Amino acid sequence: MALFITNVDVFTNDEKNRLIHDGAVAIEGNRIVAVGRLLALREQFAHFPRLDGGGRLLMPGWINVHMHFYSTFARGLAVRRKPRNFAEILAYLWWKLDRSLDLEAVYFSALLPAVQAVRSGVTAFIDHHASPSAVDGSLDRIEAALAEVGVRGILCYEVSDRDGKAIAQQGLRENERYLRECFQARRQNPDHLFDGMIGLHASFTLDEDTLDAAVALSRTLRRGCHIHLLEDPVDRRETQRKYGVSSVVERLINKGVLAPGSLAAHCIHLEEQEKDWLAASGSFATHQPQSNMNNAVGRTDVAGMLRRKLLMGIGTDGMTPDVKADIRTAAWLHKHDLKDPNFGWTEIQSMALKNNPRIYQAVSGQPLGRIQPGYLADLILLDYWPPTEMTGENFWGHFLFGIIEAPVNTTIVNGKVVMRERVIPHIDEEKIAYEARVVARRVWERFERLK
Repeated sequence: MALFITNVDVFTNDEKNRLIHDGAVAIEGNRIVAVGRLLALREQFAHFPRLDGGGRLLMPGWINVHMHFYSTFARGLAVRRKPRNFAEILAYLWWKLDRSLDLEAVYFSALLPAVQAVRSGVTAFIDHHASPSAVDGSLDRIEAALAEVGVRGILCYEVSDRDGKAIAQQGLRENERYLRECFQARRQNPDHLFDGMIGLHASFTLDEDTLDAAVALSRTLRRGCHIHLLEDPVDRRETQRKYGVSSVVERLINKGVLAPGSLAAHCIHLEEQEKDWLAASGSFATHQPQSNMNNAVGRTDVAGMLRRKLLMGIGTDGMTPDVKADIRTAAWLHKHDLKDPNFGWTEIQSMALKNNPRIYQAVSGQPLGRIQPGYLADLILLDYWPPTEMTGENFWGHFLFGIIEAPVNTTIVNGKVVMRERVIPHIDEEKIAYEARVVARRVWERFERLK
């Protein structure tokens, strides 16, 4: 399988942020083998099948580093009891919804967002899943949905003691089973689209023995933990009440949860010393501004985290598969709250363009996020016709005020054209949406019956 993409402006997202006008990219198998001016590459790759980009912008696909596919069926769902705080949002909505899912619902909750992702240029996800009534095989169903569409993912099951010890043990087994399956698939195909982590809910729903078992599994399988960290003060308050510790971060570091290769989501209500500890732990962190604003839980100290050299990326927390919306929200939110019109230009740009790929590569070992020889060919073509000169130096300004709204014309994942001219030929989106609505009605009926 080979492809020669021509007649494009190439944003490489490499160390120099090069923008190559009248550029071309050669793909062989699932890897980029050459990038440069068309004149320089035309003869060398004349025998490759050609895809004419029509003068469009070609750039790496976007990566969403904290997603909850199962939240799809919350769209339009009526919550009868009005939540007054984040703890009640969890109790009245999310913990009822995840208990209402069966394996078919797990599949469809991932399938439609995967289609939407391809249409918006998102080619890879780090997902965090929960379905305590359907634990066994749930990660396989998410993988099947993503594979059907053609996007890649790092998956995990959210272990928690909130539904009892038996469900917590099931969650641990599901993480182990899935990771071992990924290892086997990777032995047969080093560029297998999927990998896993050890999923954990949050400190306040995790007992000592469950944390110990999760960390033992993490160390055995050499995969980090993916956990929510101090998204709301309830995490600290309930951790202190139940487990008699003063610091959530200190507890998780001492247990070995926060360690090199682990991923901490949200990180809003950290004390200054806890930020130091988190940065020193070698963990990564993710920022989800739209979800945080929607839940009224506060704003992450992104500036303080980055100042401590913490590798921090941007996810969506299930609000949408399209991470671009959270990227722009982050750019505006921190300016507004800090009353600093200059903040974020460099910081949010680095998180979105550089850190998200680095986090994904650190977890999976797969080189993504650049148009550079040796990198995996996850690329998107956009209908963006710049009204002013566009260069590598001013690309971020074009992104925030134009590229973010440009339609994605073509999406390529792992060297395969998944969508061309906005058509995903192997997907009947209308049929999938109809089938999803049938499943969703069953999920909502279960939801209504739960207390």
